Amino acid sequence: DVYLGVDVGSVSTNLVLIGPSGDLLDEIYLPTRARPIEAVDEGLTMLRERHGGGITVRGVGSTGSGRELIGELIGADSIHDEITAHKTGAFHFAGRFLDRQVDTIFEIGGQDAKFIRLRDGVVIDFTMNEACAAGTGSFLEEQAEKLGISIVGEFADLALASEKPLRLGERCTVYMEQDLSHRLREGAAKEDVIAGLAYSVVQNYLNRVARGRPVGDVIFFQGGTAYNRAVAAAFAEVLGKRVIVPAHNGVMGAYGAALIARERMTALQEPSRFRGFDIRAVGYAIREFTCEACSNRCDIQQFTVEGRKTYWGDK
Repeated sequence: DVYLGVDVGSVSTNLVLIGPSGDLLDEIYLPTRARPIEAVDEGLTMLRERHGGGITVRGVGSTGSGRELIGELIGADSIHDEITAHKTGAFHFAGRFLDRQVDTIFEIGGQDAKFIRLRDGVVIDFTMNEACAAGTGSFLEEQAEKLGISIVGEFADLALASEKPLRLGERCTVYMEQDLSHRLREGAAKEDVIAGLAYSVVQNYLNRVARGRPVGDVIFFQGGTAYNRAVAAAFAEVLGKRVIVPAHNGVMGAYGAALIARERMTALQEPSRFRGFDIRAVGYAIREFTCEACSNRCDIQQFTVEGRKTYWGDK
């Protein structure tokens, strides 16, 4: 018996399987590539190939910006926002592996960032970044690509080797890129530039996301950006506090969604709505259009699943 959690974000799509006791049995981390259905289909196919007929899905939870769409498509039993999912995953994880309760969560994904404060497992404050994606995972990946280095491993190794990180501040992406080019032309060492980028993520997060809110003593750093050791180290250095990057940090939202589904289905003692691992068998229609309700002019996909309409692509 297993419970499935699905977190569909703008940059990554994550799936996990947990057991009845909450043990994480399997995890998948995939790029969304603006095609959430295809990403979830790929993840479900991978789970089916890995586990075959050896599992029975007793409950499904969905979260993320695509939670309504995917929840309807796969037959989710619970659909919750990212704040609730990340809180649930982190609190449960800390309860099992730490002797203290987590009180602060830093979550930085591909294009968004969240700050969550907890007290006795209850969210007492939270905030998210607004329009600017500077200081998120996609920002770091773009800069690493322009510097000709790999964001996986090499970025952190170079940053941690720096002795004089550059002060890049918390400006928007365009100004940051101009400053980087200027510093490199002046002869700045590449490792100092990369370390400066790690610090800029931290400054951007603390000043533009947390915005002066109190930071507790049991800090979880999660989301895809937490895989970058240099950013975690920069947080610890700036705050002067221990920053914990939990195992499975990149899929903590999906983990929380699975835990919520487990709690709900255990209480209800009802069969799951899960439609199965082949979502291509589910009938749905797609219509694409440009929304002109504001100046963003978002390219929207309208999905109709068994008469219910959901939307994807808003900025």
